[in-house]
Amino acid sequence: MPESSAVPHATGTPGSPGRASGPARVVHGPDDFARVRSGDVLVCRFTEPAWTALFGVVAAVVTETGGVLSHAAIVAREHGIPAVLAVPGAMTTLRDGEIVTVDGDTGRVSGHEVG
Repeated sequence: MPESSAVPHATGTPGSPGRASGPARVVHGPDDFARVRSGDVLVCRFTEPAWTALFGVVAAVVTETGGVLSHAAIVAREHGIPAVLAVPGAMTTLRDGEIVTVDGDTGRVSGHEVG
């Protein structure tokens, strides 16, 4: 089996501590919620209260906007999942289905290369 190594993709603001990996799931709005599966990494522009149910399913959260007091950060901390916020271009840099690692302590989001 090939090994995989982390490749830095993006950095942002650490919003909730911890580290988790899973397939990136780019979500544009509520119409995409049905695509989210257990263990996915939620990648979105921002979250709001209607998105809260997703936090019980996903392994981590990456947003393009927000900070430590944003909805995404607060709810991620409540659920004990890592979050990285204010990642410029996250919805285009991270490809839907790509395996990524979210480090909520450092604010780094990495993809994986098979090699």
